[in-house]
Amino acid sequence: MKKGYLENKQSNKKSALKYVWILVAFGFIFILIVLKFALSASNRIVYSGLPNSDEVYAVAKEFITPTIKEPHPSFPDSKYDFAKKDDSVYVIKSYVITKDSSGENLKTDFEITLKYKGGVNTKKSNWELLNLNEE
Repeated sequence: MKKGYLENKQSNKKSALKYVWILVAFGFIFILIVLKFALSASNRIVYSGLPNSDEVYAVAKEFITPTIKEPHPSFPDSKYDFAKKDDSVYVIKSYVITKDSSGENLKTDFEITLKYKGGVNTKKSNWELLNLNEE
Protein backbone atom coordinates (compact mmCIF):
# COMPACT_ATOMS: atom_id res chain seq x y z
CA MET A 1 0.00 0.00 0.00
CA LYS A 2 2.85 2.37 0.77
CA LYS A 3 4.41 1.62 -2.60
CA GLY A 4 1.31 2.84 -4.47
CA TYR A 5 1.18 5.99 -2.35
CA LEU A 6 4.85 6.82 -2.97
CA GLU A 7 4.53 6.18 -6.72
CA ASN A 8 1.42 8.37 -6.86
CA LYS A 9 3.15 11.12 -4.88
CA GLN A 10 6.21 11.01 -7.17
CA SER A 11 3.98 11.07 -10.26
CA ASN A 12 2.11 14.12 -8.91
CA LYS A 13 5.42 15.83 -8.15
CA LYS A 14 6.61 15.30 -11.77
CA SER A 15 3.32 16.67 -13.13
CA ALA A 16 3.49 19.73 -10.90
CA LEU A 17 7.12 20.38 -11.88
CA LYS A 18 6.19 20.11 -15.55
CA TYR A 19 3.49 22.78 -15.11
CA VAL A 20 5.87 25.04 -13.22
CA TRP A 21 8.35 24.91 -16.12
CA ILE A 22 5.56 25.67 -18.59
CA LEU A 23 4.52 28.71 -16.53
CA VAL A 24 8.13 29.92 -16.33
CA ALA A 25 8.50 29.57 -20.11
CA PHE A 26 5.28 31.53 -20.74
CA GLY A 27 6.39 34.22 -18.27
CA PHE A 28 9.75 34.54 -20.03
CA ILE A 29 8.10 34.83 -23.45
CA PHE A 30 5.65 37.43 -22.11
CA ILE A 31 8.51 39.52 -20.68
CA LEU A 32 10.37 39.36 -24.01
CA ILE A 33 7.29 40.53 -25.92
CA VAL A 34 6.65 43.42 -23.52
CA LEU A 35 10.30 44.53 -23.67
CA LYS A 36 10.36 44.37 -27.47
CA PHE A 37 7.19 46.45 -27.67
CA ALA A 38 8.33 48.97 -25.04
CA LEU A 39 11.74 49.50 -26.60
CA SER A 40 10.62 49.79 -30.21
CA ALA A 41 11.12 53.29 -31.64
CA SER A 42 7.62 53.56 -33.09
CA ASN A 43 5.80 52.81 -29.82
CA ARG A 44 7.72 54.98 -27.37
CA ILE A 45 6.06 53.78 -24.17
CA VAL A 46 9.27 54.21 -22.26
CA TYR A 47 9.60 57.71 -20.85
CA SER A 48 11.78 59.70 -23.23
CA GLY A 49 12.33 62.74 -21.03
CA LEU A 50 11.60 66.36 -21.66
CA PRO A 51 12.02 67.69 -25.18
CA ASN A 52 15.26 69.35 -26.26
CA SER A 53 15.49 72.65 -28.14
CA ASP A 54 15.51 71.04 -31.60
CA GLU A 55 12.35 69.06 -30.84
CA VAL A 56 10.57 72.16 -29.52
CA TYR A 57 11.65 74.14 -32.61
CA ALA A 58 10.36 71.40 -34.94
CA VAL A 59 6.95 71.47 -33.24
CA ALA A 60 6.92 75.28 -33.25
CA LYS A 61 7.35 75.24 -37.04
CA GLU A 62 4.29 72.99 -37.29
CA PHE A 63 2.22 75.55 -35.36
CA ILE A 64 3.52 78.53 -37.34
CA THR A 65 3.35 77.18 -40.89
CA PRO A 66 -0.49 77.35 -41.17
CA THR A 67 -0.43 81.02 -40.09
CA ILE A 68 1.90 82.09 -42.90
CA LYS A 69 -0.05 83.50 -45.87
CA GLU A 70 2.62 83.05 -48.54
CA PRO A 71 3.39 79.55 -49.82
CA HIS A 72 6.63 77.67 -49.15
CA PRO A 73 7.88 79.24 -45.90
CA SER A 74 11.55 78.67 -45.14
CA PHE A 75 12.77 78.35 -41.55
CA PRO A 76 16.45 78.66 -40.60
CA ASP A 77 17.75 75.39 -39.21
CA SER A 78 19.95 76.77 -36.46
CA LYS A 79 19.03 80.43 -36.00
CA TYR A 80 16.56 80.39 -33.18
CA ASP A 81 16.53 81.31 -29.51
CA PHE A 82 15.22 78.77 -27.04
CA ALA A 83 14.08 79.27 -23.46
CA LYS A 84 12.41 77.03 -20.90
CA LYS A 85 10.03 78.90 -18.64
CA ASP A 86 7.86 77.22 -16.05
CA ASP A 87 6.98 73.56 -15.86
CA SER A 88 7.03 72.26 -19.46
CA VAL A 89 6.59 75.72 -21.01
CA TYR A 90 9.00 76.63 -23.81
CA VAL A 91 9.60 79.79 -25.86
CA ILE A 92 11.11 79.89 -29.35
CA LYS A 93 12.16 83.13 -31.07
CA SER A 94 13.15 82.98 -34.71
CA TYR A 95 12.02 84.05 -38.16
CA VAL A 96 10.54 82.65 -41.33
CA ILE A 97 11.37 83.72 -44.88
CA THR A 98 8.73 83.74 -47.62
CA LYS A 99 8.51 85.20 -51.11
CA ASP A 100 5.83 87.69 -52.07
CA SER A 101 4.10 87.76 -55.45
CA SER A 102 6.96 89.77 -57.00
CA GLY A 103 9.59 87.27 -55.81
CA GLU A 104 10.97 89.47 -53.02
CA ASN A 105 12.05 87.76 -49.80
CA LEU A 106 9.95 88.66 -46.78
CA LYS A 107 11.28 88.05 -43.29
CA THR A 108 8.74 87.56 -40.52
CA ASP A 109 9.99 87.39 -36.92
CA PHE A 110 8.00 85.29 -34.49
CA GLU A 111 7.89 84.31 -30.86
CA ILE A 112 5.92 81.24 -29.87
CA THR A 113 5.16 79.86 -26.42
CA LEU A 114 4.26 76.19 -26.19
CA LYS A 115 3.31 73.89 -23.31
CA TYR A 116 4.37 70.25 -23.46
CA LYS A 117 1.56 67.97 -22.25
CA GLY A 118 3.53 64.71 -22.27
CA GLY A 119 3.86 61.81 -24.67
CA VAL A 120 5.96 61.70 -27.81
CA ASN A 121 7.96 64.94 -27.97
CA THR A 122 7.58 65.47 -31.70
CA LYS A 123 3.80 65.02 -31.97
CA LYS A 124 1.95 68.30 -32.37
CA SER A 125 -1.08 66.90 -30.52
CA ASN A 126 1.06 66.58 -27.36
CA TRP A 127 1.59 70.35 -27.28
CA GLU A 128 -0.60 73.32 -26.46
CA LEU A 129 -0.12 76.72 -28.10
CA LEU A 130 -0.06 79.37 -25.37
CA ASN A 131 1.01 82.41 -27.39
CA LEU A 132 2.15 83.32 -30.90
CA ASN A 133 3.42 86.74 -31.96
CA GLU A 134 4.42 87.45 -35.56
CA GLU A 135 6.01 90.71 -36.68
